[in-house]
This record gives sequence, C-alpha cells and structure tokens, in this order.
Amino acid sequence: MIYRKFNNLKFKRTYINGSKKNEFKAFTNVQGTKKDNSECDWIEYRRILTQYLDDVLHVLLSWRYVTNLLSIICALIALFVLYYSLPISVTILSISLIFFLLSKYLSNREKLVLMGYDFSLDIILKEINTQTGFNLTKN
Repeated sequence: MIYRKFNNLKFKRTYINGSKKNEFKAFTNVQGTKKDNSECDWIEYRRILTQYLDDVLHVLLSWRYVTNLLSIICALIALFVLYYSLPISVTILSISLIFFLLSKYLSNREKLVLMGYDFSLDIILKEINTQTGFNLTKN
C-alpha cells in the first residue's frame, strides 16, 4: 500500500524539468533506446515516475478536498437561505450536489491513480531487484 502525505494544497501539476516536452525527454532518456529496456536506469526511472505520480496524486487530492468542502458549505448556506427563499435555496442546493458529485468523481480517479501507482512500483521494484539485487520498498 502506498501512503503519501501532502502538507498544502496544489491545483496545477508541475512538470518535471519545467515543461511537458522536457518531462517526456527525461523519461525517454532514462529508458534508453533499446526496445527490451536493457539500457534503462531503473532506479532513476523509479525516482522520476514517483515524482510524476506524487504530483498527479497531490493535485487530485487537493481538488477533491476543495470540492468536498464547497459541497458542505453550499449545503449549509442552502439551509440558512431556506427560511428566506425556497427557489434560491434549491439553486444553492443544486450547486452543492454538483460539487458533491465532482468530489466523488475525483475520489474514484484518486483510487485509479493509486492502483496504477502501486502496480507501476511493483513492476519497477521487481526489475530493480532482478538487475541489481537491491530490495527497495515502495515508500
């Protein structure tokens, strides 16, 4: 199981080496040119992939947290406005429902990213163990 803890919110992904193009170059340089990946520097590949997946996960967690919080806030506002105006309250409650559904969607995306993260690290760690004899952990 992968456990990551992020201290602050992040809403936009940071590319490795500054841009998508440079990030792609970093991955391809580490993989080497042979089709069988015999030139791959697996330890460096693990470092870059972990950095990439941590960044993706951090952004997903941040957006999920904010959408969940906005859903709760809108629901509370709808309850307070209910006393004054039913149509406005229903509108705000609808907005709350949209944020709630978006939060659930992001939660499902987070689970998929974590499964892919776990699977990728299993493969990379097995390859590192095969080629170098090192037994590294996922965390």
